[in-house]
Amino acid sequence: MWLFDALAVAGGLLLSPAFASLVAVYLLVSKAYSYEGIRLKKYPLLSTAVVVVFQGAYTFLMTQVGVGASAAQLLAPENLVLALVSTLFLCGSYPLTQVYQHAEDARRGDRTLSLRLGLRGTFVFAGLALATGAAVLVAAYLWRDEARHVLVFLVATGPVVVLFLRWARAVWRQESAADFDHTMRMNQVSSLCLSAAFLLMLFW
Repeated sequence: MWLFDALAVAGGLLLSPAFASLVAVYLLVSKAYSYEGIRLKKYPLLSTAVVVVFQGAYTFLMTQVGVGASAAQLLAPENLVLALVSTLFLCGSYPLTQVYQHAEDARRGDRTLSLRLGLRGTFVFAGLALATGAAVLVAAYLWRDEARHVLVFLVATGPVVVLFLRWARAVWRQESAADFDHTMRMNQVSSLCLSAAFLLMLFW
């Protein structure tokens, strides 16, 4: 694992020292999340903040550094709004990845956000965060005069919304539906739909 981390940083240097440094920071933070000596996962609010910021806005801006974006481009208001959208989407999806491991997390003493919220609370929280992220993204597209991107986004995420609502209803009826298979299916469908949407926006 450390070998591949080192290769990632070395590869980052091919783009720029700044990008390599950002990659190194990301890798160190990811280690702190589950490393037994630190284990940020034990702290529900801190771990959630770290994950949604570093996998959201931080990664969004880091990739732009990698392709040579200037400081003015990075800090442009509309760009920071899109970075916020990344964090909001992570804020909604991250607790859903914890719903199937409540017993294991409790046994290890990891007070995850999902464990604190409970199964139903997790789905309510995730739904609100994802809806907020979608609303901000739509507003950002309208701000940028990209109305057709709104249409693409809404159509592409339709299957994700349907799947989420069906899964939430299943969990409401029987908590055992909050399992690994449903979690992975949600991740797969949302990843495919969002990737298809952004690719279509790129080429349209």
